[in-house]
Amino acid sequence: MFKYRYHIIIASFALSAVLWLSLNLNQVYEIEKSVPIKISVNEPFSPSGNIPLNLDVKFRGAGWNLIRLFTSLNLEFNYEVNAKKKENFIILTKDYLNNNLGLSQNLSIISVYPETLFVRIEDYEEKYVSIKPRLTVNCMEGYQMVGRPIVEPDSIKIGGAVDILKNLHNLSTKDMVFNNVNANIFTSVGLSDSLSNMLRLTQNEVTLAVNIELTAEKEFRNIEIRIPNVPPDKEVLLIPQSINVQLKGGVNQLAAVDNSKIRAGIDYNKILADTSGSLIPYFELPEGCTVISFKPETIQYVIKKKS
Repeated sequence: MFKYRYHIIIASFALSAVLWLSLNLNQVYEIEKSVPIKISVNEPFSPSGNIPLNLDVKFRGAGWNLIRLFTSLNLEFNYEVNAKKKENFIILTKDYLNNNLGLSQNLSIISVYPETLFVRIEDYEEKYVSIKPRLTVNCMEGYQMVGRPIVEPDSIKIGGAVDILKNLHNLSTKDMVFNNVNANIFTSVGLSDSLSNMLRLTQNEVTLAVNIELTAEKEFRNIEIRIPNVPPDKEVLLIPQSINVQLKGGVNQLAAVDNSKIRAGIDYNKILADTSGSLIPYFELPEGCTVISFKPETIQYVIKKKS
């Protein structure tokens, strides 16, 4: 008897769910979707202008019809141009979508932003640009990133309108965040798509390598202090002329560092502007190394005229 009632309860819930869906999906709703923009132009021309990546489109229709926005309807703004010369023109986005999306009478577009696209047709050009990694690496305690991230390849060939490529010297990777890292990173990463609807890329991904090492500390003694830009008729005596530096870096990195890879200096212009008689030196270090401490903390100086 209980088993029989159990099936009745399930059937009742299922029937209620069907009736609820039927009632609600027959009602009219509004929904906003992002529609990607792609302007295709035949060579030797290319699109230019302030063209966004996407349109913000608001649809209205019964629930059953709105489901098509997530299933069978191809939501893309693909505008093809057969150009014969450089020219400017305007695209009315709502009209174009109404004519090309194949919407039913029960599904309509209420609004599109932006309402118009201002497109320029310019000459097509190709060039090589460098790739810049855009990432954040948060290491576990006791580990650190050593050196700069390595991107392979470090440059790619791109094509697009002359006026766009003129001021474009590099492309960035997509933002990536790595947390709790305690080992080397080697992964593929996509390139930024901020101009993807107007540029042609020879590839959309690059490989990224980041060297991670255990953190260590090491002291380097008697680092010579240099003074660049001293006039030929002057000489500067430093007291003392060398300094001891405590560095923090990767354990393997510090093992390969010697005094020749550490530069300490005092700028001559700062000496001229100084009134205290002593200055703090600056340091140029291998990528990833940092100064923990140095002694002495200030360097005295004497300016002399050469005889």
